[in-house]
Amino acid sequence: MTQSDITGPLLSVRDLHIRYETGRSIWGTPRYGEVVHGVSFEVKRGQTFGLVGESGSGKSTIGKAILRQIPVLRGSIRFDGKNIADWPAGRTPLSYRRAVQVVFQNPRLSLNARMQAWDTVAEAVSFHLGLRGARLKDRVAQLFSDVGLPTQLGSRYPDELSGGQQQRVAIARALACDPELVICDEAVSALDVSTQAQVIALLRRLQAERGLSYVFISHDLGVVRSLCHSVGVLQKGRFTDLGLVSDVFENPQSPYTRALLDAIPRFPGRRESA
Repeated sequence: MTQSDITGPLLSVRDLHIRYETGRSIWGTPRYGEVVHGVSFEVKRGQTFGLVGESGSGKSTIGKAILRQIPVLRGSIRFDGKNIADWPAGRTPLSYRRAVQVVFQNPRLSLNARMQAWDTVAEAVSFHLGLRGARLKDRVAQLFSDVGLPTQLGSRYPDELSGGQQQRVAIARALACDPELVICDEAVSALDVSTQAQVIALLRRLQAERGLSYVFISHDLGVVRSLCHSVGVLQKGRFTDLGLVSDVFENPQSPYTRALLDAIPRFPGRRESA
């Protein structure tokens, strides 16, 4: 890694275009519809960038592109200075898969219902770090502690855990390989309000302790204001507002963003942008 990589943004997205196949013509040729139109943003090291928008705005599609789950039509996604959009399909280095992890919206669906919580985390540790025996046990115990889970819950299956406990297991699994960037795709939207607050506090603490960066995908502007440093507001695959949370929320430039803000009666405690 060069000095410019260290001082520059961890993730830099430039002029990103993504399309999906929408059907076939009568001759069998594919038809496409573009869903992300020239999006650009940066994620600074140790900070959180919020992707906000209504359902179908393209925010989860951008997350999938960063995770290399879908192809990019054109544009660049630079991680540590390397353009991952140039890598061949299906050829994602293990080093990148370790560096960029994801926490999904519904932990009950993202966890294997047939695996105990301990085994879920241990599997990720074993795969990515190759630990076995006592070292594996110690690592998993530390991860449970890091996310605020008693180790005795490790013998439980997902259906035997609360929603908040399930999401903590999912977060521990994501942290198993010491990632630099975590994509949080509606990671608290399936939780009740009090549990949301606990998980948000956990994400903040982990960021402070580990220097993590987050891309936080959400439709909830209140949660985004409380957690994120900067934000992009998406409408139909384009940013209507982009900048520091304080600037966008206090002085939105587009009628769409103003309408979203006006629809929320009040916000949780504001986070200072850095």
